[in-house]
Amino acid sequence: MAAERRTTSPWTFMAATAILWGSAFPAIRVALDGYSPTSIAILRLVCAAAILAPCALTGRISRLRRADALRMAGFGLTGMTAYQLLLYAGERHVEGGTAAMLVATSPVFATLLGMLVLKERPGARGIVGLLVALGGALVVAMAGGAGGGSLTAMAMIVVAAAAQATSFVLQKPLLRRYSGLDCIFYGSLFGLLPLLFAVPDAVRQSAAVGWREGAAVGWLGLGCTVLAFCTWSRVLRAATAATSSLVLYAVPVAALALDAALFGNVPAPLAGAGGLIVLLGVAVAATRRTPPRRVAGAGAPSGAGSRSAGEARAAGDAPAGDERARGRHAVTAGR
Repeated sequence: MAAERRTTSPWTFMAATAILWGSAFPAIRVALDGYSPTSIAILRLVCAAAILAPCALTGRISRLRRADALRMAGFGLTGMTAYQLLLYAGERHVEGGTAAMLVATSPVFATLLGMLVLKERPGARGIVGLLVALGGALVVAMAGGAGGGSLTAMAMIVVAAAAQATSFVLQKPLLRRYSGLDCIFYGSLFGLLPLLFAVPDAVRQSAAVGWREGAAVGWLGLGCTVLAFCTWSRVLRAATAATSSLVLYAVPVAALALDAALFGNVPAPLAGAGGLIVLLGVAVAATRRTPPRRVAGAGAPSGAGSRSAGEARAAGDAPAGDERARGRHAVTAGR
C-alpha cells in the first residue's frame, strides 16, 4: 500500500499544481473587472505574506542573512513585482490561455540568463530548443494580433516572462540556504515595498468591488501561491526533477482548459499550434542527454546497488534531495 501511494501521489500532486498555477490566469481576468493591476499585485502579496506569517512566528521561516538581502530583494522585485504588474496589465487585452502560452517562454529566458550570468552551457540541443520556443511565441503573437489581441499587451507578457526568468536566476543560489517557502515569504515582502504608495487605492477598490473580484484576488494569494507551493513541494519530494518539470508544461494546458470552461475563450488554431511549438521548444531545451553508463566489469554485479552515487545521478536516479535541489528553482509565486 505504501509503495502504491508513492507511485500515485506524485502524479496527483502534479495535476493539482498545474491546475492551481493554471487557474491564476482566468482568476486574473476576473480580478481585473474591479481592480487595477497594481492593486491585484498588492493584495495578492499581502494575502500570501499574511498566510505565511504564522510560519515566520513559529520559526519555520529561516532568518534572512544580511549578505543575502540584496539578492532576495532582486528576486522579489523581479519575480513578485515586475512579473505580476506586467502580466496583469497584459491580460487586460489578452485572453488567459494565450497569456499562459506566452509565459511558457520563461524557461527560454532563464536558460539565456543562465548562460550569461551563471556561465551555464545549454549545449546544441538547448540552443535549438530556445529558438523553437521563441518561434512558437512569435506564432502565438501573430495569431493573437490577427484575432484582435493587442500586440503591445503580448509584448508586456513576454517581458513578464523575462522578469520571471530573472527571478529564477537570482533565486537559484538562494535555494542552497533557504527553502522555497522562505523565498516566497521574503520575496513577497520585498515585492510589496515599491507598491506601498498604491495601498490606499487598493483599499478603496476592495471596498467597492463585488464578491467575484474579491474572491479571485483571494484565490490568487491562497490557491495560486500558498497551496500551489505546498503541492509543488510534495511533487519535488516524491518525483525526479525530470518528472517534476512536466508540471511546467502542463500549466498552459490547464489555463487553456479553465479559460474555455469558465469564459468560453477558445484560442485560434494558429495560436494553439504556436503554444504547442513553445512547449516543444521548452521540452527540447530542458532535455539533457544522458551520458552512457559504464558496463560493469566481469564478475561485478550489474544491479543498481553496484553503481556509485555519481553514476546513479548521471543515469537519472539521483537521490531525492539532489533532485529537489535541481528542481526547486522553479518554485515561484509569480504564476
